[in-house]
Amino acid sequence: MRFLAFDELTPEMDTERLLIHAASLGGAVDRNIVRVWQRRSSLYADYVGVFAVERGHVVGQTYVKRLRYTFRDGTETVGAVASVGGHPGFARRGIARRILREVHRREREAGIPFITLWTNRSWGAHRLYEELGYRDVYQVPWALRLWPGRIPRRSRPAGVRPGRPEDLPEIDRLHDALAAERLGFVHRPRRFLETGADVRDFDPAKELVVLRRGGRIRGYALPQRSGVRAMCGELFADSAGTRRALVDEIERRSPGRIVAFQQTPVTDLAAELARRGYSALRAGWYVYMVADLRGAGRERDARVRFATTDPRFLCMQADRF
Repeated sequence: MRFLAFDELTPEMDTERLLIHAASLGGAVDRNIVRVWQRRSSLYADYVGVFAVERGHVVGQTYVKRLRYTFRDGTETVGAVASVGGHPGFARRGIARRILREVHRREREAGIPFITLWTNRSWGAHRLYEELGYRDVYQVPWALRLWPGRIPRRSRPAGVRPGRPEDLPEIDRLHDALAAERLGFVHRPRRFLETGADVRDFDPAKELVVLRRGGRIRGYALPQRSGVRAMCGELFADSAGTRRALVDEIERRSPGRIVAFQQTPVTDLAAELARRGYSALRAGWYVYMVADLRGAGRERDARVRFATTDPRFLCMQADRF
């Protein structure tokens, strides 16, 4: 079995890569989209990902990104494993384990101190990650309530409107400014939301709400609606009043729906959501995991190192990879 980088795949292998991704994860990573991110940022590792090839056929994959993470004592680049998947016909042959060990070797040689990933604690893969040295450092919190279907008709809060593509550069700058004194996922790649919209990861008109006052954007939210649920995992604002107005707009849009918040908005808005009658769960099943590549035991308490229990910790929906 060989382990190839993204650019070492032949055209036939590239088609198999897309098929495996769709079959195991329900999506696909288009080569042109990777190229856009590479031109605009350093989001991906230089090799992009590791692909297991058996007799000329792709049988397993993962992608590797590089993120700037802010610790209490400074900012470092950490590795980020995404989209681990494999061919169903090659299950239980240890391919994912071997791919991740190859990723660890490459990241260690590049001088990366930590490798990280997102997964669900209820999935079998969680045990594999633990065996490879990963530890849970952050469990995503939730807050939820059923928003009544019959409520007094409410007008849109002053200054709030749907997002537009031209808002995205300013929102990227606002995020950077508001995140400056935080810990965790503080530094996003250059032109992050702008590039996300360009490659159609999200639609600003449908998935972005902004509040503009005094000639500039004061806050934004990325609510997602599907079926009977409205969910928001990213809401950032320059004041408590702006945060309240954005929550008002999310609720105004969601009569009769379950309205949920997750990640940092749950902790930033804890008092406000409690006042509105939301029920909160401090730790859900979805987790951020970390492995120390410098040797077993170097980081005795990764949760403390990654500062995920610090009130300044920042992690939004768009920071999941």
